[in-house]
Amino acid sequence: MKPLRRLLRRVVLALAATALMIATATALFLTPPAVHLLLRLSGAPVALGVAPEVAEQLSDALVGDLLAAGAFGVPMNGAPLLSASERAHLVDVGALLRTVLIAGVCGLVLLCLAGWRRASWLRVAARDGGRLIAGGALAAAAAFALAFDATFTFFHRLFFADGTWTFNPATDRLVQLYPERFWILAAILFCASLALISLLAFRWSARYR
Repeated sequence: MKPLRRLLRRVVLALAATALMIATATALFLTPPAVHLLLRLSGAPVALGVAPEVAEQLSDALVGDLLAAGAFGVPMNGAPLLSASERAHLVDVGALLRTVLIAGVCGLVLLCLAGWRRASWLRVAARDGGRLIAGGALAAAAAFALAFDATFTFFHRLFFADGTWTFNPATDRLVQLYPERFWILAAILFCASLALISLLAFRWSARYR
């Protein structure tokens, strides 16, 4: 029974470390500086037909609603920015994001409890979680870089119902504010950030082994 308990504990703590790393990277990419940079690099203000500062304000309001389970009733020129279907999709996205962040907080609590009981458990969890994240992040980054459309579609079908996440760039403002180039850059940089976080965790665990 002891080896089985050790294995179970190691798996649970590795998953906790993985959840924390994913939530950390997600939180970083939800900050205004990161989103504003991606908006400008992707040409979102031009696609939406507004000044960069306006695009950033609209995005900040939407991100705030994602985190606070808002209604996404952001106005532009006196009318709602998004259609009902666009707002419904963001409701689903917000639920997913909050789940990721809550899982990260739970992972942090679990790791703190494990480290308080025995520091070696925390180091092993960081090493195992770092390995899991590094492999997954590099594979996902390669998939996005080589076949963005197929990978984007796969992840959306994995988390959202068909027909709820396809929009027309010519008429739908959600994909004008966040065009395809935005998501290509965000996906690659997000995976690179995950790989960096996992490398730091692995180096920390190796240093204090």
